[in-house]
Amino acid sequence: MAQLIKLYDYISRYEMDPYRYPGQFIRMKKQQWRILHEAWKTSQFDVFMKKFEGSGTPEEGSKPSLFTKIKGKLVKSNEDTISIEIPPLIAEAVREEEFDMQFTTEPRAEEDLKHLFLDKIFQFQLKWASSTLRDKSQIDRALYRNKELKFFLQRFPDQYLFMYKPVFKVKQAVTELDLLFILPSEILCMTLLKGEKDSVFIGSNDHFWQEKTGRHVKKVLNPQISLNRAGTIISNMMQSNGIGLPVKKLLISQNSYIDHPSQAFDLQIIDKRTFEKWFQQLRSASSPVKHIQLKAVKVLFDYTVSDSYPRSEWNKDSAEQFDLKNGQSLYTKKNSDKSED
Repeated sequence: MAQLIKLYDYISRYEMDPYRYPGQFIRMKKQQWRILHEAWKTSQFDVFMKKFEGSGTPEEGSKPSLFTKIKGKLVKSNEDTISIEIPPLIAEAVREEEFDMQFTTEPRAEEDLKHLFLDKIFQFQLKWASSTLRDKSQIDRALYRNKELKFFLQRFPDQYLFMYKPVFKVKQAVTELDLLFILPSEILCMTLLKGEKDSVFIGSNDHFWQEKTGRHVKKVLNPQISLNRAGTIISNMMQSNGIGLPVKKLLISQNSYIDHPSQAFDLQIIDKRTFEKWFQQLRSASSPVKHIQLKAVKVLFDYTVSDSYPRSEWNKDSAEQFDLKNGQSLYTKKNSDKSED
C-alpha cells in the first residue's frame, strides 16, 4: 500500500521527519496485519469488533483500550489458545498515532479481511497526512470516499511515497500540483485525464484539446500546461539540491484514448491501450525504500505549504514529552545525544 505523505496544504506527520515515518508505517502495517490475521484464523476476531452503547461495554473511565482487550483475549496460558505477543511499537502507535483497528462487520473470508484492513489503513493514512502529534488540519470528509486517492494508495507497494495535489511555494509563488509518486528510482509527475468511456482526446500544442465521444466534441484545457509546470518545478528542486533522481511526466487516462501527433519526447502517455501493462509493471516493483528517495522527499517538504491549528488535546504535559521537530520522546533524544558525545 503506497504511503500518503502529503495531501493538499494539510500538515503531515511525514514532514516532521521524512526519514522516520516511511519505515515506521511499513513496520506498523505488517505487525498490525499479523495480529489481525492471527485473531481471525483462531476465531478470536470479536476483540476487534466495535462495541456500541448499550451493548454491555464498560462505563466511560473504566473502558479498557483495544490492545488491553487483545492481551486479555489472545495472550493466555491455556493450551487451546494461541499466544500472541503485542509488539511495543503497536501499543505506541495506538497511543500516539491513533491507530484505530475496530470493525463493525466480521469478515467471512480472508479476502474480506484484506479489504477491511486496507480500508482501515486508508483512514489511518488520512490521519497521518492531515495531522502531527501537536497540530492538525481541517480535512475534507469527502476524501474518505475519494476513489482516485484510494486507487493509488491501495494498489501500489509500501515503498511508493505519494503526494496528492500538494501545494508548493517557490520564489513567492504558491502552486498546487497534481499527483506525485516518489519511487526508489524516480519521481513521477502525473496528471489524470478524465473523460467519457472510450472517448478520444485529440492532443495539440494549443491551449485547448478536444474530446470526441461519438458525434459529440468538447474542448478541454490542455493538460500538458500544468504537467510541464510540475515537471519543471520538481526537476529544478532536485537539481538545485543535488538529488540524482530522474523526474518523469506522465499523462494518464484509464478509460479513454489519447491521440497526440505532436507529443513531446519527455512526455509519456498512458491511455486505455497501455494502462493495464503500465499499472502491472509499476505495482510489481520490489525495490525497498532508498536513502536518495527520502532525501528527495525532504527537499520537497522544504518547499511545501501547510495550514494547520493546534490539537485541542495538546497540553503542557504533552509538550514536555515530545520533541515536536522529530516526534521522538525527549528522553530518547537526550539519551541518544549523550551516546554521541
